[in-house]
Amino acid sequence: MSRGSVVLLVSLLLVVLVAGCMGGGNFVYSKGKMIGPHKELRYSFRGSVDLEVKVSGSGPFTLLIASPDGSREIFEKENVTEVKETVKLPEGSWNVVIRNEGNSPIKLDISLRGK
Repeated sequence: MSRGSVVLLVSLLLVVLVAGCMGGGNFVYSKGKMIGPHKELRYSFRGSVDLEVKVSGSGPFTLLIASPDGSREIFEKENVTEVKETVKLPEGSWNVVIRNEGNSPIKLDISLRGK
């Protein structure tokens, strides 16, 4: 691929990312994300929004949605390899936490999209 093509491709990707963020589009997309044993991933979102959650893993994980300080939890699935749900996030800040509670690394495909 020529240098000009690479620059054009990177520019288009940046425009898509910026447009998604500016349009109020809370979103995360990651394919093949590795997470080590007893580690977690944390993604922040703003409500009020319907959050479409699609996460699948090569091993079991726990997914929960809670306030940043952990005092208020609105969704939790434990020991699953796939979650496909739409969760209503109330007004405020929320964290989507994905934990690998096992002893081996797992690979995750993650799609989180606020609508």
